[in-house]
Amino acid sequence: MRIDRVGTRKIRVAARKGFVKITINIDRDSLSLLRSMADETGVPYQRLLNTLLKESLKGKEMIQSRIERLEHELKKVKRKLAA
Repeated sequence: MRIDRVGTRKIRVAARKGFVKITINIDRDSLSLLRSMADETGVPYQRLLNTLLKESLKGKEMIQSRIERLEHELKKVKRKLAA
């Protein structure tokens, strides 16, 4: 079997598009838990961390959107009661 290093490099470069390298500080317990979750799922821990972060941010967006809808409905009810 022959290894296609050029093809592999192209795939890796394409996979990195849209990502930014950063350095963060994380406590040992969280990192240990993250790595054990990564071992269980077979997903690399950095990709798993990115996925968890995305899900958390998406959840906050959904909560904010719901709050805005409720505030809008509350304004409607207040207008009806004032009329």
